[in-house]
Amino acid sequence: MSKYIKLMVWVLLLSISTAQAQHAYFPSSGTVTYERKFHVQNFLKRNYLSKPDLDTWDKLMVDNAVKNGPAEVVTHHILKFYDNETLFETVQEDYPANYRNVTHYNSILPDSKTYINFQNQEFLKLLPFGDDQLLLKDSLPTVKWKYTDEYRNIAGYDCRRANGIIQDSVYVVAFFAGQIPISGGPELIHGLPGLVMGISIPSMNVNMFATKVEITNTAFSNVLTKKKKVVAESRAEIIKKLKDTVYDYLDEKAFKKRLQSILF
Repeated sequence: MSKYIKLMVWVLLLSISTAQAQHAYFPSSGTVTYERKFHVQNFLKRNYLSKPDLDTWDKLMVDNAVKNGPAEVVTHHILKFYDNETLFETVQEDYPANYRNVTHYNSILPDSKTYINFQNQEFLKLLPFGDDQLLLKDSLPTVKWKYTDEYRNIAGYDCRRANGIIQDSVYVVAFFAGQIPISGGPELIHGLPGLVMGISIPSMNVNMFATKVEITNTAFSNVLTKKKKVVAESRAEIIKKLKDTVYDYLDEKAFKKRLQSILF
């Protein structure tokens, strides 16, 4: 085989390999399935049982959750991504009966929906509100990231660890896949040069890691609810409604902590 033919074959193989690599490693749309674990017993011990001033009613509730509740609550979620948009939502499942014993303590609402438009730097978040719903519209919160040299393979992707601070005080550990160039992740986690495949939030006793990635080419809607009376409201309006109704029994410190998890 002449040098010219060998060179042409080499160039052809390189072109095919490059095209395959681009297709395999740089998807711009798809669906990621996550498994989230809320370590409820650790959460109760840290946030309730360690308090010397826990009142009788709360103590009875916590004791019941410890005695009859699970060690951890496992839920599943999906993240759809398409160009500059993501949609994060909960997979509807039948949960064990003892999950109801710890629903009140769930540190991040499991049935909210979060839509992000990175081009506009805005998000919509649908929140349960008793028997109704609230729709929050706001600009994306700032997340301060610091990269590390730790790596982990998650759902077939090599991911790099970054440590972040969101809402000024919530510490987050994230693993992102540079092969998926979407600057998003579960809930409002964003700002990294790749899709976030795993997160750990120690203060909330929550871990969430991807279990499957499906590459698709399907767009999705930013309409999060079919209820026409639910209209988008500002953060200030949402906070006022929560404070005046659902969480009016909490003191300021407890309310702020609960708010962090709700609007996470």
